[in-house]
Amino acid sequence: MKSIYSKLVYLVLLISIGFSVNGQKTDTIVHINGNILLGEIKKLDNGIISFKMDGMGTIKFQLDKVNTFSSDKHFQVVMRRGKQYYGSFDTSVIDRKVKINLLNGSDLVYVADIIEMYPIKRNFWLRTSGVFSLGFNFSKGSNIASLTSSGNLNYRNRRVYSEINWNDNTTVQSDTITSNKTDLSINIQRLIVNRWYFGLNAEGSSNSELGYDLRILGGASIINYLIQSSHSRLYASLGFSGNREWSHGESSPSNNAEGLIGLNYSFFKYTDPEVNISSYINSYPNFTTSGRYRVNYYLDARVEIISDFQIGINFYYNYDSKPISEEASSRDYGISTTFSYSFH
Repeated sequence: MKSIYSKLVYLVLLISIGFSVNGQKTDTIVHINGNILLGEIKKLDNGIISFKMDGMGTIKFQLDKVNTFSSDKHFQVVMRRGKQYYGSFDTSVIDRKVKINLLNGSDLVYVADIIEMYPIKRNFWLRTSGVFSLGFNFSKGSNIASLTSSGNLNYRNRRVYSEINWNDNTTVQSDTITSNKTDLSINIQRLIVNRWYFGLNAEGSSNSELGYDLRILGGASIINYLIQSSHSRLYASLGFSGNREWSHGESSPSNNAEGLIGLNYSFFKYTDPEVNISSYINSYPNFTTSGRYRVNYYLDARVEIISDFQIGINFYYNYDSKPISEEASSRDYGISTTFSYSFH
C-alpha cells in the first residue's frame, strides 16, 4: 500500500514539474534603461506591449520604452508600411532593432516600425477587443430624457479583420418615445497586399427622424490604409452597396443601388491621460433615385478616468437629400456624454 502511495506522490510531482517547465515565461524585453525583464509577451497593439510577469500579472509597456525583445513563440507581425511577417524573435545587438526569424531566413527590423503583434496559436481572446458605452440625459423643465448605448467588438486573425458596431439613441417625453435611431453593422476586411484590403459590410438601421422604420444594406469595397502607425489609422473606402428600405407607416419597401465613398480615422494615446478617438464619414450617392445621396458622420472621443473605464462624448450626423418619406426631415444629429468600459 505504501509503495502505491509513493508512486502516486512521485507521479503528481512529475506532472507538477512538467506543468512548471511548460508554463515558464521565457520571453525577454530589454528596456531602454538596460533592465532585462523575463515574462510572456501577450500582444502588441496601438504602441503598447502587454507583458505578463510572475508575481506582477500583466503589465503594459509603451513601445518607445523598449530597446529590443525576444520570444521563441510565433507571432503575426504587422509593420508600419503594411508588410506582414510570421515568425519568432531574437534580440538584436543594434539598439531599437529586433530580428524576426522566418521559415526561410531572418529579417532585422526597427522596433518602432512594428504596429501590431499577436501570438498565432493563442489568438482568439487576445485578438478580440471591444468597448461598451452608456449615456443618459434628462431635463425636468422639458420633461425630456434621452438614453444612448453603443459599442463594438473587434477580432483579427492572419488576414482578416472583423468588427461589429451598434448604436442606439432614444428620446422620451412624458412616457412617449418621440424619436429613435438604431444602427447595427458588421464589417469584414481581408488583406490583399500591404495596405490594401477587400471589404464586405452588412448593416441594419432605423431612424424615425429621417422617416424610415428599417433599412437593410449590404456592400463591398476596396480599402487602402493611408496612415497606419502605432497611434493612428486612416483608411479610405471606395465601393458599392444595395439596400432595401421600409418607410414609416408603409408596408411596401423600396430598393436602391448606391456607391460608397468613405474615410475612417482613429487616434490612440496611451500616456496618462489615455485618449481614444474614432471618427468616420461615409457618402452614398444613389444610382436608383436621381439627385439623391446620403451622408453619415460619427465621432466617439473618450478619456480614461480609471483603469479600462472612460468618459467621453458621442456625436452623429445623418443627412438624406431625398428622404423616403415626404414628411420626414432631411437631417438628424445628436450629441451625448458617455461612460464606457473597454477590454484589451
